[in-house]
Amino acid sequence: MGLFSKKKKPMNDMMAQMSASIFPKGEKDINAVTDEIILILQNKINRKEATNIALKSVFISRMSKEFDVERLKAHLAGYCLQYFNDDQVKKLHDYLTALSAAMMTHRRTPSEVRRDGDAYVW
Repeated sequence: MGLFSKKKKPMNDMMAQMSASIFPKGEKDINAVTDEIILILQNKINRKEATNIALKSVFISRMSKEFDVERLKAHLAGYCLQYFNDDQVKKLHDYLTALSAAMMTHRRTPSEVRRDGDAYVW
């Protein structure tokens, strides 16, 4: 049992580091992504479920070498695709792609990315 807990700590440390780099403003950034998912899904899910989708989707968008709509759809199929139609999957993909661009290119956090019509700006 002690061996298992030793393996778990490095994984937890790695997840904490990834989370800090993806959501540098913590809850403020997580809430921003959650709010956008609730908006994309037109309030069809509760906040807890939206936060779950937010965390998992942002992580997969960063970890995938080729993150396209089909990759996102395959990811969502594992636990929540039933909430999305094809247009909403595309909107989520566009948002996650905008987040990646804002963070990698302009060092903006998710809470600094906002919707402007059909586009995202920072």
